[in-house]
Amino acid sequence: MDGINVGEDSTSEDTRQIRTAKLHESDLTEITQVLMFPEGKIQHDDLRLMLLDDNLLKEIKNGGELLFKGDADENVVLCTKSKTYDVKVAETSNSMLLVPNLLFAADTGLDETHQDNSMEGDSDTSLEKSNTTLNNSTGSDDGAKAPRKVVYKDIVNTFFKFYEVKPCMPRLSKLRRLLNPTKFKGVELEYAIDKSKLLNYEKLCDQVQASREELHEELERIQAIEIDGNYRLLEFDYELTVLSYMLDLIEENSWPLDKISKEITMQSLETIVPKSILEAMFRFYTLETTMEDGIQYYQYKQDKVCCFLARVLLRSAGKFNLEEFLQAWADSVPEGMITDEKMLSGIALIDRTTSPKVIWGFSEDNLPEDIHERFKLLFHAKSIWTVDEITPYIQCYATEKLNVNNILIKYARAFTIDGNRVFSAKHMK
Repeated sequence: MDGINVGEDSTSEDTRQIRTAKLHESDLTEITQVLMFPEGKIQHDDLRLMLLDDNLLKEIKNGGELLFKGDADENVVLCTKSKTYDVKVAETSNSMLLVPNLLFAADTGLDETHQDNSMEGDSDTSLEKSNTTLNNSTGSDDGAKAPRKVVYKDIVNTFFKFYEVKPCMPRLSKLRRLLNPTKFKGVELEYAIDKSKLLNYEKLCDQVQASREELHEELERIQAIEIDGNYRLLEFDYELTVLSYMLDLIEENSWPLDKISKEITMQSLETIVPKSILEAMFRFYTLETTMEDGIQYYQYKQDKVCCFLARVLLRSAGKFNLEEFLQAWADSVPEGMITDEKMLSGIALIDRTTSPKVIWGFSEDNLPEDIHERFKLLFHAKSIWTVDEITPYIQCYATEKLNVNNILIKYARAFTIDGNRVFSAKHMK
C-alpha cells in the first residue's frame, strides 16, 4: 500500500516525495493513496476509538448489543448480555489516523513476489536506484505497465488516546439502594409506598452497572420478587411472617421433612399471602425431592431456613452469650432440622477469647462496597481473622484471576498463631 501524506492537492509533487521516501518506482503498486487532512473548520469530535477483545468483536459480529452504563458520579462500564467490562482511557505516544475506505496492499495491485525481490540487493545504492528510476520513468514503462492511479483519502480524525475495556465484576451494590425504598410490608401497607420509585426490570437494567444475566442472578440472590411488574424486596418482618406460615404447615400436616406439598401450601395460604410472593418464597426456600403418583414433593433448604432464623435472633443490638444463643437457635428451627455454626458464615461473628464466648450479628450485606473501607471496618470489628472467617465478607471481590488469598495478601498482613495462618490490618498502630 502506498500512502503519501500531504496537506493539499499536489500531484505534481509525487516524484519528489517518492524520491524523498527512498522508494523505487518498481516498488510502487498500481494505486497510490494520498492522505489529506481536512480543513480546520471540519471537526469530528464525536468519534472515539476503543480497543475490543475477541469476545467483544464476536458479540458485535453476531448482532449482540453493547451498552455503556453509568451515572454522572460513576465510572462508565460496557455491558454485553452476560458480562461487564471496565472502561478506561489509554494514551499513546504515536498519533493514530482514522481514514475511511483506506485500501490495503492486496487491493492496490501489490505483487508480493516482486516486492520481496525488490528488497534484496545492496541497500547502500537504494537511493541512487530510486533517483535513476524516477528520473527515467515515463509512468507507462514503454507501454508495458499502465500508469499508476493516484487517489485521495480524507483523514477523518487524529487520535492520541483510546478506550481500553477489561472484564470486571458487575457493580451491584446500587441494586439494594434502588429497591430498599419500596420494600413490600404487606397488602394493607401498600398505600404508603411511593409509586414513582417502583422499578421494573428494564429500569433496573438501565440504572445498574451489570449485564442482564448478572442482574438476573443478583435479583435471585437477594430474593427480589416481581410484584405487578415491578421488583420488590420483602421487608424482614414480613418475610419472617410468610416463612413462619409455611413452616407451621409441616407440623399441622405431619409432613416428613422431605415430603412437603406445594399444592397444599399454596391452597392453605393463598387467602393471606399474595400468590406472586408465595410462589417466590416457595422457590427460594425449597428444592424438589421425590415424585410419587404424579405428585412432586419438596423439602425445605435446611441451611437457608436455619440461617434466616439465626438472623431473627441476632437482630437485637449487642452481643449474646454463645452457648445460650446456640441453644435458642436450635429450639427455633423445625423439628428434625439441625443447626451448625458454619451456617452463620457471613451473618455473625464469634469471639472465643472472652469468657463467656460471645456472638453478634455482622452481615456482609451491610458493609461498604469500597474495598479499602470494607477492610477498615472488618479489622475494626475484629482485629484477627482466619481465611474461613473473612472469606464471606470479601468473596465478592474475587475474579477468575484474583482469588481470596491474593486479595488478603494485598490488603492485609499475614502471620501465624499456634500453627494457624491468620490476618490482621496491614498497618497496625
